[in-house]
Amino acid sequence: MDFLPSLSNVGAYAFFLDFDGTLTEIADTPAAVVVDPRLPAALASLSASTGGAVAIVTGREIGTIDRLLSPLRLPVAGVHGYELRDAGGFRLTEASDEAAGARIESLLAEFVAQNPGLLLEKKRGALALHYRLRPELEALCLALVRELADPLPGFILTHGKMVVELRLHRATKGTAIGLFMQQQPFQGRVPFFAGDDATDEDAMVVVNALGGITAKVGPGESAAQYRIPDVPSFLSWLSATADTFEGL
Repeated sequence: MDFLPSLSNVGAYAFFLDFDGTLTEIADTPAAVVVDPRLPAALASLSASTGGAVAIVTGREIGTIDRLLSPLRLPVAGVHGYELRDAGGFRLTEASDEAAGARIESLLAEFVAQNPGLLLEKKRGALALHYRLRPELEALCLALVRELADPLPGFILTHGKMVVELRLHRATKGTAIGLFMQQQPFQGRVPFFAGDDATDEDAMVVVNALGGITAKVGPGESAAQYRIPDVPSFLSWLSATADTFEGL
């Protein structure tokens, strides 16, 4: 995989972008993330030039993305496609088993209380067990969440960067992009997706199948067509692309 291509046809592309690890560096905890000052301006410029065909596709909740990018407000797929905000407003794309989720949350909260440094993040439709501050507990965290998820075939377990996430639904980032691509301003454009983690691979597969462009930020196996080494490099490319489109 090579560095990303130069894009010049402003009306041809729809941009779908992961957040943590792609647009921002991953922090020790989700609340500690720092947004590069270049990012909101680049996203706003790109969105204006493409007629709004820029969406964030993330594991975070939509409200969190709005806060981090304020005052910018973009289309967003949150919690891996469970939440969707498009031109028609906010909606949930799948049903979730909240009762089973509450039972699992209670068990994970007890486990976290017994192991300082772990963090349980509760999101609408998902639970994420972060062990970045306790990396020696990785195997134990993964085994516990897998044991809790195994009897529940409707749940999706994903092992990401220092996190084990349990989704209480069947939505993915790929299904979210498919929904966006059915409507304006995304419809009829070539989709572009950039991500960095295992949870982004569903989107890579979907965008590749649609004849789009996919990029992996950082190391690791991926179905992406292109590779870019790190977040600063991708931000530089994104800013340059936004500047190019703005000048057309």
